[in-house]
Amino acid sequence: MTPNVDILLPTFDPSPTFLRRAIQSVIDQTYENWSLYVVHDGGNRPLTQIIGDPGDARVHFLSIPRQGKAAALNHAVRDGSAKYVAYLDDDDIWYPSHLDVALSAMRDGQIRFLHTDAYEVFLRRIGDGYREVSRNVLNRGPLSDLLLWYVSHINTVHERSLIEEAGPYDEKRRVFIDWDMLLRMARLSKPHHLPVVTCEHYIYLDDDDKKDNKISSVHSVDPEYSRHMHEEMFTRAFNLLSWKDLVSGLPDRRFTRLFMKHWLWRHVYPTHERRI
Repeated sequence: MTPNVDILLPTFDPSPTFLRRAIQSVIDQTYENWSLYVVHDGGNRPLTQIIGDPGDARVHFLSIPRQGKAAALNHAVRDGSAKYVAYLDDDDIWYPSHLDVALSAMRDGQIRFLHTDAYEVFLRRIGDGYREVSRNVLNRGPLSDLLLWYVSHINTVHERSLIEEAGPYDEKRRVFIDWDMLLRMARLSKPHHLPVVTCEHYIYLDDDDKKDNKISSVHSVDPEYSRHMHEEMFTRAFNLLSWKDLVSGLPDRRFTRLFMKHWLWRHVYPTHERRI
């Protein structure tokens, strides 16, 4: 049977325990017509030596020289051919119903681009393990539904044709690799939010309650670059909205505050006063 969903899972220097857990959450899907492409982005050992054989022919291990997450995603996209594309990170999980719920809604509503909800789960390092500190639904209302902010690619499913039209992942990007692609696809097809929690995105905190994440650390190490990238992304996101979209988001105070900040930056502050 030809797979109907290609699942892309890039990984670099993975935790064997977390990666096995992520892969098992795919194997446990009630929707079974899929292929999983786990792309090892660099590394000295094959994935089979790190986590063993998953024992499922639908799981494919790929390997590329160290090039970054965007390159790993592009490699996986080229390897697959299914109608739909879905994503998972190497330390997150899907619930067994994730694909069933998303694909049923897409088929019934003739939707090309959909995102469900995810729990954002904070875990604090305790000795050699982690303990859950808190969890909340990752969706931020209009900020997510209209601007695609706080939409993780692990709860996104879309037609392959969208990424073919939008072009490959930007391999020069240091941050917002997923958000960049979501916005490019949103120019082609309006995203649909399905308010059902189907997965969990984990935030791992070190002993000082700081995020133990290489990409997230860029924002604290280089705040000026981070500010510039946020301004660029919000400009692109707001430019996609219709007046109807804007009006629908204004009752949300966070959305209104962000829109006013964006409007002032674009129309009031002189260019020479922007510190980019």
